[in-house]
Parts: sequence; structure tokens; C-alpha cells
Amino acid sequence: MRLSIKLVIVLLVLIWCLGIFSEWLIPFNNKITIALPFLHKTYSLVCHQIKTKLITNGTYETMVCARCTGIYLGSLISSIVLIFFNFRKSLGIKLLLIFSAPMLLDVFLYTINVYSYSKLIAFSTGLLFGSVGFLYLYNGLRQLFVELNSGKM
Repeated sequence: MRLSIKLVIVLLVLIWCLGIFSEWLIPFNNKITIALPFLHKTYSLVCHQIKTKLITNGTYETMVCARCTGIYLGSLISSIVLIFFNFRKSLGIKLLLIFSAPMLLDVFLYTINVYSYSKLIAFSTGLLFGSVGFLYLYNGLRQLFVELNSGKM
């Protein structure tokens, strides 16, 4: 994939991740408060936004829960890494299952009350899943561009 396309992908993921922390940016630019209702509604489409599961600094909260924050930041990290590396390997489902297992196990153990919710564990398992999950998205986009350039579509 061309560098310009990789940079656009990183920019889009970065903008999405900045939106997650938009409340935290209010001290730097108070005009952000105008967009908060729209952003809150937008992020509610991808996350349950349960207050006790949001990452907070005491004053401001993220727009998504700790697990979703990890997933999106993992995607951002992977998108940045992919600028420097050409990733052309076809991925099987096995890798995705391995890297999603800790997240699924965490959800299962929390659900059956083995332990209480941990934002750190949720964030960490989301980060792991998001960083690998993005590779599948990237592979799909790369294949789409190959097909578009070859005239198959």
C-alpha cells in the first residue's frame, strides 16, 4: 500500500482516538464543549458507555469504556507501525482467536463474578485485541486497493 494511503489511515484512526479523549482536551480549547453532545452520541454507537467502566482523570471521562479505548489505541499503534513495515501476509483466523482469547476470558470471568471489573485488565486486553484486529482491517483495505487498481471491481 502506498505511503500516502497509510498516512491517511493513521490520520483517520488518530482523529477517532482524539475524539475518545475529547473531554480531556477542554482545558486546551474550551470550544470543544460545543461538539461534546454530538461526539457522545457518535461514540454511543460503538460502545455501551457505562459510567463505571469509562477511564477518568477525576474531572473528565473518555467517550468509550476502558476496553474500547484499548481496542482503538491498539489500532492506532498498529497503524503507525504499518507505516514503516510492508505487511503483505495473509492472516488466518487462528491469530485473531489467540489474541482475542484474553479479552473473551476477561469478559467471561467478570460476567460470572469471579472478580470485579478492572479497567486496567479491560484496557490491556482491548489493546492486545485492537493491535492485532487492525491487521485484519488493514489486510482487507490492502486487498480492496489491489482489486480497485487491477480493475476487478
